[in-house]
Amino acid sequence: MFKKTIRMAAAVAICIMSLAFAKAAQADGDGDVNVGGEHILTVRFASNGYSVKDRAEAITDRLTRILSDPNLKPSDIVVSPSGKDAIIKVKDKLLVTVDAQTARFNQAKPLALAETWAQHLRLVLPKVNFRPNPNVEKHK
Repeated sequence: MFKKTIRMAAAVAICIMSLAFAKAAQADGDGDVNVGGEHILTVRFASNGYSVKDRAEAITDRLTRILSDPNLKPSDIVVSPSGKDAIIKVKDKLLVTVDAQTARFNQAKPLALAETWAQHLRLVLPKVNFRPNPNVEKHK
């Protein structure tokens, strides 16, 4: 009887761990920010009343507007402190806030993590930036 109870408890524990892993994987997918086939970043935590998915969608929307500028340069991507957090702006437009919880998860300070993300953005964003098709005449 004791062995049967232990086996049952182990089976329940495995099921719970499997469900938790599936939920975490789903949340990670909800937090992915991708543009032009390039992975930009992953939002892992809700913040200021926004779910992981809401934050990722807001960042994607901001990126869409930012990338409509055909003159985007790596130097346009700037990091600055914002209280205990850090922010990344592109041409003076907020892209993302790096909060303390996200920084702790990445074993970094918010400003240091923001700089790491900004380095990645400086490489990736110019690659996926919208450029007008030179073969299409401009409407006059």
